[in-house]
Amino acid sequence: MDGRDIGVREPGLSRAAWATLIAALLGWLFDGFEMGLFPIVAPSALADMLDTAHAPERVREIAPLIARVTAAFLIGAAAGGVLFGWLGDRIGRVRALSLSILTYSLCTGVGALARTPFELGVSRFIAALGMGGEWSLGVALIMECWPTRLRPVLAGVIGAAANAGLLLVASIGRTFPVHPGSWRWMFVVGAAPALLIFFVRLAVPESKPWQAAVRERRAAPLRE
Repeated sequence: MDGRDIGVREPGLSRAAWATLIAALLGWLFDGFEMGLFPIVAPSALADMLDTAHAPERVREIAPLIARVTAAFLIGAAAGGVLFGWLGDRIGRVRALSLSILTYSLCTGVGALARTPFELGVSRFIAALGMGGEWSLGVALIMECWPTRLRPVLAGVIGAAANAGLLLVASIGRTFPVHPGSWRWMFVVGAAPALLIFFVRLAVPESKPWQAAVRERRAAPLRE
């Protein structure tokens, strides 16, 4: 299937195709931001939660807790790819993408309210569900809206956007060092990608291949 088969005209590209690319790039950039956020905040956040200033013997608990929360985050990201990928097939790529962005943005922000390591781990797990969903849906939209010959290059560019997000959060952490008494603001900043939803809903059209597939598909909710 080439670009003409899915509604992308050669040699020019529609505004919709460019809007889709911008949304995917920003989505992956913020995904990278979310991935890099916890390693920067975790030591200070857990030291605050464990009150190591008054109980220094609890410092040894920090490293195992970081490992557990990170594992929960990775499991959530994998599960989110499956969950939101399925949802994208059911309700549309754009709506599912909006929900995935909303999930990882708001749940990252909720991390600022965490009082215990368990609460922090739960917020990171749910945020990772949305992040994993954005990975799959962002790529799906690009692959369905851009010509075949450009897809390998775009896949690399999208992946690089996540690295840009890692660089961004590292730069913020270096410029404004995080301390046990001032770590919550970083999670509030992590909620900012929720604003991207407005752009996605206003500028990104639904995938034409998905629309065609819906017209041809017979629903089987009981079997699912």
